[in-house]
Amino acid sequence: MRINVVDADARFDNAAFSNVTVNGRALGLTASYTCPRCGERIGFNRRDFEHRAERQVSNLPSSTQRLFNEWASQNGRAGKPFLDWVCPGCGLAVRVYAQPWAGGRHGDHGVDLAVVLEAEQLA
Repeated sequence: MRINVVDADARFDNAAFSNVTVNGRALGLTASYTCPRCGERIGFNRRDFEHRAERQVSNLPSSTQRLFNEWASQNGRAGKPFLDWVCPGCGLAVRVYAQPWAGGRHGDHGVDLAVVLEAEQLA
């Protein structure tokens, strides 16, 4: 198995969520991942990345989890929030690492999607 590593911006139509208002408008509350193999679009919402990612619960096969966890250990992402899933269109195993942040004024907080891991079966 091989891991493809790409910036979240390359797969998600929105890679940043926060409670900050910009020019009188709130930032987006949803994001869609587009599978590079089959084009399937998978929808997520801000809550997925702010709450579910913190739990770091995987639904992938243990061999894929181990591969992703090894990558995380070698690249400074061990213990960081993530979501993972299997593409319903083609079965591609995917994990995205999220980077929560807090600070600024007025209790500003949010989460940025950082990096996407995709596990490809080698023939």
